[in-house]
Amino acid sequence: MNRLLEWVLVGDRWRTFCRCSKETFAETVIAILDDRDITFHVTDDEASNTERLVYGSESRVIRITITDPFEADVVVLSVTADPVARAALAVLSRSETRDQATAGVCLVQVSPVTRETTGGLARIMTELVGRLEYDPWELAGHPQFRFAFLQRYKIRTKWRYWYQKDVTSKAPSET
Repeated sequence: MNRLLEWVLVGDRWRTFCRCSKETFAETVIAILDDRDITFHVTDDEASNTERLVYGSESRVIRITITDPFEADVVVLSVTADPVARAALAVLSRSETRDQATAGVCLVQVSPVTRETTGGLARIMTELVGRLEYDPWELAGHPQFRFAFLQRYKIRTKWRYWYQKDVTSKAPSET
């Protein structure tokens, strides 16, 4: 990824979607941090009104604050569907069907992404990809992403960012 594209897509805050629940994501990150003896603490924060409206998020977000050997925050919130899709699903489907169709996706925000934090964060994120049941960028089955080809490409590109920053791992093969 060239520096301009990297700056546009990441900047000092990496933010994208992941194909798992926020609980699964948080549990996996916590297990990785424990395995690596990284100092952190977990808090349950209130989701903003914007996050609830735009992403259909639950009222709570999970914040994992890494304090040593570097400082960074990983914030995870659940995602259901955009407002239009939620309205259509509310009219066209039963609540159980709607919940199943829109489950299993979270939004992840990692900050700050700096020279000091990038190497450690990259090792954590590449290990996370290896531990998840599915590739985190495989979102075609979710109503919000079904026809969003460019957005899915952008999400995959953002996940692959970590492989370029982690010199200890190999990127997954192109599929």
